[in-house]
Amino acid sequence: MRVLHVTPYFPPTWAYGGIPRIVHGLTRALAAQEVDCTVWTTDALDSRRAEVPPDREVDGVRVLVSRNLSNRLAYDHQLFLPWGARAALDAVGDVDLVHLHGHRHLLNNAAADWARARGVPYVMTPNGTLPRHERKVGAKLLWDLLVSGRVPQGAAQLIAVSQAERGQFLSHGVPPERVARIPNGLSLEEFAELPPRGHFKARWGIQGRVVAYLGQVSPRKGVEHLVEAFADGGVADATLVIGGNDMGAMATARARADARVVFTGLLEGPERLALLVDADVLVYPSTAEVFGLVPFEGLMCGAPVVVGGDCGCGELIGAAGAGLLVRHADVEGLRARIRTLLRDRDAADAMVARGRRYVEANLSFEVVAARHRDLYQQVLA
Repeated sequence: MRVLHVTPYFPPTWAYGGIPRIVHGLTRALAAQEVDCTVWTTDALDSRRAEVPPDREVDGVRVLVSRNLSNRLAYDHQLFLPWGARAALDAVGDVDLVHLHGHRHLLNNAAADWARARGVPYVMTPNGTLPRHERKVGAKLLWDLLVSGRVPQGAAQLIAVSQAERGQFLSHGVPPERVARIPNGLSLEEFAELPPRGHFKARWGIQGRVVAYLGQVSPRKGVEHLVEAFADGGVADATLVIGGNDMGAMATARARADARVVFTGLLEGPERLALLVDADVLVYPSTAEVFGLVPFEGLMCGAPVVVGGDCGCGELIGAAGAGLLVRHADVEGLRARIRTLLRDRDAADAMVARGRRYVEANLSFEVVAARHRDLYQQVLA
């Protein structure tokens, strides 16, 4: 089986959140299960270009890279304008299936048209990008009407990563029989050898306990509410670390912060893990998030978690008894739950143990890739 995966960003691109890591992990695991995968992507890094060859192999997966007209436009406005799209797609060769990742980018349009012209079916994983929320809602509506609306309509299957996202699809009029539910995965080998405890705190000069947030700082992530929970000694004897790049909400968060809040900017590779290892509590107070990898990564690093109750990760963590849930923007609720986990370490450790067992049984890329392979076979049958 030959499958083309389409995504506007791929490693070494980390500034765009979870999708680059998800596509990398999924395609690598599929390749190990004898699915011949090719990725078509762009040279997006952040506002700069990724210095990568136009045709390379990454972990057994061929990766074709088109240059963006402007990576500043891509990073600031999510407007990806790939040069040479037709040539890149023609270089792919024959495929049995196309898998689109994300929504409202021109790579999907080009790949969907290319697939239709060849009679090749495609599936699509929006990963939370189907609804018009958070920023530029009017522009997204116009884009859907003029450009991208037909892309999800033409998919043989839409893949929801959680029950929350499945509900989004149904509310958009997608028939239930066209919706498959497969969660995102984690590369468990990443957690086999963790940085030593204390490494992150030593590097940043932090004493005492650490409450951490890791991820993009955008309006729906709720970082400003977490900062507010720390105001006026709301969480005593702890430092709040915000590890993430600005995607539209950093100024608001900084304006509410006091001296006990540390903003690190984007953390990559071992530094991400070092923060999670040193976190006494990890907080992910997002809303309308269809999944959210970070809480599961935190659990694998031994960090107890507080997560938004309406997120996809919240539905899984709540069902597994692996953390505490909180309503979005509930500052007092955040304070109370952080204090609970800091105070009752036995209960916190038990949640972490349940979370690790859940991740290992259900969210490894090996398990997730096998479910994707089965879905591909069903579509092609």
